[in-house]
Amino acid sequence: MSKRFICLFPSLLLLLASRASFAQDDIGLNPTRPTVANAATIQNPHVIQVEVGYDAYPQSVPGNLQTVDTLLTYSVLPRLRLDFDWAFFSHAQNGPDTANGISTVQAGGKVVLWKEDYHRPMPGIALQYEAEFPTASNASLQNYGQQAILLINHHYGKNGDLDVIANGSIVQAGCQVGSQCTYGGQQAVALSYHLQERTRLYAEVFAQNTSSSNTPPGTYVFGGFFHRFNDAFGIDGGLRFGVSNHSASIGTTVGIVFGQKLGKRTPSQQTGSK
Repeated sequence: MSKRFICLFPSLLLLLASRASFAQDDIGLNPTRPTVANAATIQNPHVIQVEVGYDAYPQSVPGNLQTVDTLLTYSVLPRLRLDFDWAFFSHAQNGPDTANGISTVQAGGKVVLWKEDYHRPMPGIALQYEAEFPTASNASLQNYGQQAILLINHHYGKNGDLDVIANGSIVQAGCQVGSQCTYGGQQAVALSYHLQERTRLYAEVFAQNTSSSNTPPGTYVFGGFFHRFNDAFGIDGGLRFGVSNHSASIGTTVGIVFGQKLGKRTPSQQTGSK
């Protein structure tokens, strides 16, 4: 990654965020961060959403792992979202071996099978698929594989202040050579509490036996937050603590998310909701 790009990138993000600040509440931001577990929902139709995040595990058992990536999602239909994730910088250290460069790209999407209703006991259910491809960078940063995820969540309380989220996935990784593929899974349970109108607190427990979601293998507990400044821009972050023998002892994640409605607005959308 060039130094010029590193200097210009924050300015680009600020410009996009300032443009997003003029959006109306037909965006329906639906960030995938800060937890590993994701809800069975997507943003409103015809909304493009951009998330930029930084994950760091400087005290991992096998070494140091730091990643900066960008996730672009677009809701084609009310129940269909297309995803593209680009880990444009990764630092990996395993003993004396260190690698820096562009990591993998992921393409896939999410389908909402059953929409959640606060007044029904049936939770929201969705399926997500991710295909991971190597890029032209240092081979030690590359991966080729795929992941299929089942997502379930339901809100509780009079105003849905408490959200329970559960995810389970099957992961295929390391398939540069077919005979070297490894298989594993990822399980996560998260709680989200609506502290204020625009602020949510998160607690999570998750485990995985293959490296996924920019996180080394292991079992982790997490605490974090998401704050929405307006209808189209928010920030999130938190800390993860490894509780198994071979997990990273501590990790952190921070990110920003913004969205933009594509296409013309209706007169009611132009004046804003009451």
